[in-house]
Amino acid sequence: KNFGMQDVAKFYHLASFHQSQEMFEITFNKKKFNSLSKNHQNILRIAAEAANSDNYWKMTKRYADDLIKLQKESGVKVVVTPKDILAEQMKSWDKVVAEFSAKDPLFKEIIESQKRYAKVVMSYLLMNQPDYMIGFRNAFGDPTKLTW
Repeated sequence: KNFGMQDVAKFYHLASFHQSQEMFEITFNKKKFNSLSKNHQNILRIAAEAANSDNYWKMTKRYADDLIKLQKESGVKVVVTPKDILAEQMKSWDKVVAEFSAKDPLFKEIIESQKRYAKVVMSYLLMNQPDYMIGFRNAFGDPTKLTW
């Protein structure tokens, strides 16, 4: 809401890949970080992890509240991004990954590491988590047709 897009466009696509992966970031000067004792490095790692988790929990609620305000106060129409658009996003992403991986060995190494992690974790999550839409619709109806 603070970004102000509701003043430019009254149409909002949700459930796209980029928004669901948002993270809070804390950066450190590598040389300075490495000069710290292991205990101080661990304190900063744990503090950064805690800050990221805290940000995620708080922002999830804030985004939910802002979504209601965008619809109610700003007249924004919200729709879920269609699956065919998501599929095209993935095709485009694959092209970007291939291009950057060919140019940058570190990028390639990081992407491959992320893919190994995602393969293990997401296979578990996709099999373990129910379709929450079923429960939501049972209690509240179609989320795209709610009125505030």
